Amino acid sequence: MTQDELAAATGIDSANIRAIESGRSSLSIQTLVRLAIALDVKPGELIDHLTVDDFADVAERRRTARRERS
Repeated sequence: MTQDELAAATGIDSANIRAIESGRSSLSIQTLVRLAIALDVKPGELIDHLTVDDFADVAERRRTARRERS
């Protein structure tokens, strides 16, 4: 399934799908469930591999992006 197809299936903007997939954006539980339904998987399967370090990386990328825009 392409990102555009996933966006259409979930009602989530394709730019948001790309941001989530690339790690530039975090997602809510509601979005996680919508993605899981569209992909026909359990929500837990989408987050099984995540660790606390993954979230620290997202926060650091956000800080870096803000500094670069300033």
